[in-house]
Amino acid sequence: MTLTLTLTLIWLISFAIILFLSLKRWEHGLGGVFEKKLPEVLRTGTDERWVWCPALAVLGATFVVRPVDVLLTLIVIALVITIGGKLVCWAMSKAKLH
Repeated sequence: MTLTLTLTLIWLISFAIILFLSLKRWEHGLGGVFEKKLPEVLRTGTDERWVWCPALAVLGATFVVRPVDVLLTLIVIALVITIGGKLVCWAMSKAKLH
C-alpha cells in the first residue's frame, strides 16, 4: 500500500514539474520544435501547448517512475515497426503491380 502511494506521489510531483516547465518553455523553443517536426495533418492551428505539454508530462512522469517499462515498450514498438517494414518490402517485391 505505501509503495503504491509513494509511486503515485512521485508520479504526480514529476508530472506537475514537467508540465510546468514545458508550458513555461513553449514559447521559447519547445513550440518551435513541434512546429518544425510535426506534419501538417497533426497541426491544429490553435494553441497546441494544451495537447502536447500534458502528453509530454505523462510520458516523462511515467519514465521517472517506471523507466524499464518505458524502454521495453519502445524496444517492442521499434521491433514491430522494423519487422512490419521488412514484411511490407518483401510483399511488394513479390507482388506484380502491372
